[in-house]
Amino acid sequence: MNGRRPLPWLLDQKIAVPARVDGNLGRAELVERAMPTRRRLTVLQAPGGFGKTTLLVECCHRLRADGVPTAWVSVDEQDEPDVLDTYIAYACQSAVAGAATGAEPPTPDTGAPRAGSGSRTALAAREISDLSGPFVLVFDELDRLGNAESSALVEFLLERGPPNLHLAFACRELPAGVNVAGAALDGRALILSAEDLRFSPAEVADFFGGKLSKERLASLMSESAGWPFALRISRNEMETGRRGDPRVAQAFVENWVESRLFEGLGPEDREFLLDVGLFEWMDAALLDDALERSDSMHRIDTMPVLVGMLEPVAGGGTEVWRLHPLIREHCVRRRFRDTPERFRAVHRRIADSLARRGHTVAAMRHALEAGQPGLAGELLERAGGVRLCLRDGPVQTQAANRLLSANVVASRPPLALVRCLSSVLSGRIEEAKERYRAIAGALDAVADHVDDDAVQLAADICLVRGMIALYGSERMDSDLMRTQLADVARLVQSERIDAMTRGHLQYALCLAANMTGNLEAAHVHAAHARQCFTQSPYMTVFVDLQQGQAAMAAGRVRDAAAHYRHAQRLARKNYVPDAVPAAVCEVLRQELAMECGHVAPGAAPSHVPAALQRISPTQSYAAASGVVVECTLRDQGVDSALAGAEEMLGYVRSARLPALERYVSALKVSLLAGAGRFGDGLDAWQSAGLPGTAVDCLDLAGQTWREMEALSCAQLRLAIARARFDEGRDFAEHLRTLAAARGLRRTLMRALALSIVLEARSGATAPAAGHLREYLGLYAETPYAGPLVRERDDCAPVVTAWLDAGADHAAEDAARSVLAAMDRADGGGWAVLTERETDVLQRLGKKHSDKQIAADLGISTFGVRHHIRKLFDKLDVRRRGEAVRRAQEMGLIEGEF
Repeated sequence: MNGRRPLPWLLDQKIAVPARVDGNLGRAELVERAMPTRRRLTVLQAPGGFGKTTLLVECCHRLRADGVPTAWVSVDEQDEPDVLDTYIAYACQSAVAGAATGAEPPTPDTGAPRAGSGSRTALAAREISDLSGPFVLVFDELDRLGNAESSALVEFLLERGPPNLHLAFACRELPAGVNVAGAALDGRALILSAEDLRFSPAEVADFFGGKLSKERLASLMSESAGWPFALRISRNEMETGRRGDPRVAQAFVENWVESRLFEGLGPEDREFLLDVGLFEWMDAALLDDALERSDSMHRIDTMPVLVGMLEPVAGGGTEVWRLHPLIREHCVRRRFRDTPERFRAVHRRIADSLARRGHTVAAMRHALEAGQPGLAGELLERAGGVRLCLRDGPVQTQAANRLLSANVVASRPPLALVRCLSSVLSGRIEEAKERYRAIAGALDAVADHVDDDAVQLAADICLVRGMIALYGSERMDSDLMRTQLADVARLVQSERIDAMTRGHLQYALCLAANMTGNLEAAHVHAAHARQCFTQSPYMTVFVDLQQGQAAMAAGRVRDAAAHYRHAQRLARKNYVPDAVPAAVCEVLRQELAMECGHVAPGAAPSHVPAALQRISPTQSYAAASGVVVECTLRDQGVDSALAGAEEMLGYVRSARLPALERYVSALKVSLLAGAGRFGDGLDAWQSAGLPGTAVDCLDLAGQTWREMEALSCAQLRLAIARARFDEGRDFAEHLRTLAAARGLRRTLMRALALSIVLEARSGATAPAAGHLREYLGLYAETPYAGPLVRERDDCAPVVTAWLDAGADHAAEDAARSVLAAMDRADGGGWAVLTERETDVLQRLGKKHSDKQIAADLGISTFGVRHHIRKLFDKLDVRRRGEAVRRAQEMGLIEGEF
């Protein structure tokens, strides 16, 4: 995507295939042997300087020239699990985009993951599996990966990645935690060693352009043993007219660097190069700023000894470079050993420069290298502390937290909030609550002042407390939630807070209004929040999800679908920072499709996504669990649905999520009551401590509308199962009145469906028909077939009798539509598309013209129109866009259009 990057900390050079280095020898046979597409795994294992990276770079450029999507990840010691997970997904996403356009990958706008279905790596793997051809992913310097959980991500790709994924590793030692040897023994891997990578005498002669005498060739072979790095230095020397000392030791990088690379450098150039070695990556502006110069890149350009040692990479429209790792490591060691004061001073200036650019975490790392942990904390405070999460997302927030020492946190109270927030983002809610309680008093005392810093600190407290409430599934009537909402309402009026923080406060008000069924207020707050998040696509995703859920609850199906599609597009482009938004988008789209009766049997989810079981907003988990229970009940029966509900209850109880425990308990009661097991249902109601009165069930001040809906439906089903029809009628009337007054169309239609069941069971056919008539009137605007589908055993005869009576021709189409949905729920009536129809439909989604489709498929435009007419008939639609949307909802096609 073009434009401003929402995540400036994502470094393009980490995932860019390095440029070819001029003057390298074309080793065609070795390149063909190492080509990653020839096997599942290719490993280049050799000491530094043996040309592992150079060889893989050549392979990658050839693959890209052939149109094969090729991703690259440069590994370093800072790649903890969430960071590596991020970059793997970012690299794969960019490679797919680059292959699709025939260009280099686009520059994107800007808790430790598990190597499973919920990680960003797993999401990337699923996208790779959808490709029609091979996909190559390269890990350079994989041996620098020291974290077992990070290794598990790579192991996941090797063992569980899609069949079209081909991996390549460059490493000095076989990576711990990745079963490379097992893959080789199974015949899935090839390991090329240093012996395979050494230059032969013939290759050395070619590398030097045939200018070596036999004696000199023999001398070089003796000195270098075919080591490509040493040969590169020797050739640089020859081209600049210098000769190296033949006494250089063959196996040690330091000897090569000191006696060859540094030998011809003057003192000033040597000192300059030692400084350059302290940069992880560099561009001209960064070098000049940090080194207080104006000629850094010019000076590098005039140092011929650096030919082949300074690697260019693409970097956001400017030239970005990195020193060869062997040279950089040597420079770091020498600078620290010889002039530790200079080592710390340069790192300090790099930290300041990166901080000014917004690279907060990288700046903090350099501050620690400078021996100034206090500076690392100061830089994070300057970047906004917990507000870093709003701008850059949770991955960077957690990375920043890991760089804070206990002493620094103790001396800077606002940083304690970062530590607390990191616990939330890691799914450790109880730990977060304990941390918050421990610091709340001290922070409140600071925030009591009325200056700008105090107001901002108070807003930061609200941010963290709100995250605890949201991810901790706090009841709406809890003391923490009441305090939170009161403080947010007060602070949002302040003129002393910045736009991003104001946006978060408006978002918090939107969330609260949405959860309690104040849908119009939610819309107003969402609009204000969106205006503040113009520079944050990450937060815009969540605004769209809130507006989508409000529209879904109000029965505005098209609005909800539009918001979800927009959120999903943003999440898929930027899902690398956080797997949760993409998972939430998918869950909410499934919920909407299920409500409309558009989820085919067998296509529904069987479990709550793993990404939402570690950390999930209350609404999202409620939506996911509701869909799973409904689909399991329809497809597998009540016993399987009850088993699923029990599993969910085990999770929410162990995680201490009170609001979700009430919600899932209500789902369980509904299942028991619907199966006629009202005794078990009553026991489950009482053991879960669910409300004792109808008023408490219908309360929208102390609970969310989803809780209210689930509890009320469970209460109604219990009344129906116990044949307490008068009691049920009275409760259903109150529920319908409340839902209508709040504009909760979904809840109203569920209440009407259960009212039809109640009257049908009691033998009151006229009231049942009356409720059906009201339902069908709403259905014309809100095509929610789901409520009637769930109660189809009781409702289908009522609908059929109503049609036979011919009482209302205006609603006849609606009645037939819901009958068709009931039939589909029993496994019939689902559209079956031919392969050709699917091909046409995919291209309709991309807005191709009939002529383009005809050319793509090799058929006539008349044939295209014929297939489109058949699609319209099968999908019961009249427009092309409607056909695409209906097919997506029914799971007949995938992808975003």
